[in-house]
Amino acid sequence: MTQRPPLQRPRPLGRLVAAALALVATASDAGPPRPEVVWADRQIVFWAEADTGAVHAVGIRQGVSEFGVLRAPQRRGVSQLALDSKSAVLTVWGDDAIYRYDARSLRLLSRDETRIARAATQPRRWIE
Repeated sequence: MTQRPPLQRPRPLGRLVAAALALVATASDAGPPRPEVVWADRQIVFWAEADTGAVHAVGIRQGVSEFGVLRAPQRRGVSQLALDSKSAVLTVWGDDAIYRYDARSLRLLSRDETRIARAATQPRRWIE
């Protein structure tokens, strides 16, 4: 009879290192974080697709369920979202304008191109 060497179990430290390497590999491809804002009182998350301009409204009260998508024909990108929970106004900084939506009904309240246009036409200062 020949004796077999005992089976070696993976070490917990080895698993931890492998998991950390996998996390680093996936995080480097993730890119910049997407714009999002949470309405804690209503248990709603608004998040934007930064490269398409679509803003998703997702309820998180009893599971996760998307109940609306805000789109604008001219908007191709979103850089920031903000929520005024008292007045229930969601502000979307798009690449073409600043949009304000009623956060409850998801209706467009206003579209302001002047701030975006003013920022684009300001002269650049030369640095010597």
